[in-house]
Amino acid sequence: MTLYLTHGNGEESIPLELPASSSQVEEIDIRLDDICSGEGNFRISDVKSSVKGLWQFIRSADLLAPEDLEKLNRISRQIDAMSEKEHQIFAGALLSECISNLDDVLQTVGRIGQYGMIPKVTCDRELGGYLVEHGKIDCPEHLKPYLDYVGIGAEFYGNCGGAYTLDGYVVRKEHLPNHSQEPEPWRNENRDEMLRITLRAEGKPDYTLVLPADEEYLDAVKAYLDIDVFADAMLCDIRFKVPYIGELIRDTDCPAVEDYNDFAEALEDIWQQDGALLTYAAVLEAERPDTLRGACELLQDLDNYQRITEGAYGYGQQRLQETLGLDDEAIYELDGYMDFEKYGQDCMANDCVTQTEFGLLRRLEPPFPEQRQGQQMFR
Repeated sequence: MTLYLTHGNGEESIPLELPASSSQVEEIDIRLDDICSGEGNFRISDVKSSVKGLWQFIRSADLLAPEDLEKLNRISRQIDAMSEKEHQIFAGALLSECISNLDDVLQTVGRIGQYGMIPKVTCDRELGGYLVEHGKIDCPEHLKPYLDYVGIGAEFYGNCGGAYTLDGYVVRKEHLPNHSQEPEPWRNENRDEMLRITLRAEGKPDYTLVLPADEEYLDAVKAYLDIDVFADAMLCDIRFKVPYIGELIRDTDCPAVEDYNDFAEALEDIWQQDGALLTYAAVLEAERPDTLRGACELLQDLDNYQRITEGAYGYGQQRLQETLGLDDEAIYELDGYMDFEKYGQDCMANDCVTQTEFGLLRRLEPPFPEQRQGQQMFR
């Protein structure tokens, strides 16, 4: 999600990609002071988002207030984790609720699972026709041409609320025809969510599968979709909780739901480990696995990689300790008598340390080759 920020009448604007830090916002505020004529409030002039109409609900946010910026960052992360269908539903849910501040937006996004959408129903007449065709109104076939479809749709809308959008009619699920017959499967909420897959089975509404999951939940989802195996359903959309990990996963084998679940379980194991996700992202960029299975194997072998964060000076000290068995006190004694910076640079070259977007990376066994197609080695 990208905000366009301006001062005053909005002659000029500067984009800000979310999530963002307070220092980034302050830098844009200073830049706008130089390029905008006249005085005016620092404000959001526009929003680029996959959720249509989002700007009208967040435009009053004060980005210079840390609490508002954090709320916007949370909203952005939630939107990134949604499927395309959930984006459409969220847009309608915002229109159907009384939204007055960012807290209301966050409450609505947290209840997104309570809303459903009837696709391509965008007015009272279309809603009335849908209700009649789906048994909400009991009427003999030969009398249907005489029904007041506009009135039927308007009465339902007045009683149940909701909102018409360009994509369809969004309303709370309990009001949808045929909703109450079959409850959705329940997943253990104590587990971290790593990714979501939208499943589509013939004759059933799309279902968002949250992974990792246990066998009981997976079996319940298959029963809910009335399928014997997940191969009988279409995988329409896959969203990773950490978008940059998803962008680095390439797959030519069309993996199954079970493969994604194995991967999500492995990702869950490192979720709370400090720096592990960035290390894994660096490994994916350096190794470029062709399949999800290959990406999962790299994840399970993450201890064989080291992401270097301390620079050449610190790396030189670390490698000296490793090769000579020196303790911190001995390294301290050598400080001032040895060029750790130069030693670290030479060690990086000898260890074939690789540059990635996520930092320098070393593979322990075996080291990276000295020359790798498309990869830049440390110099």
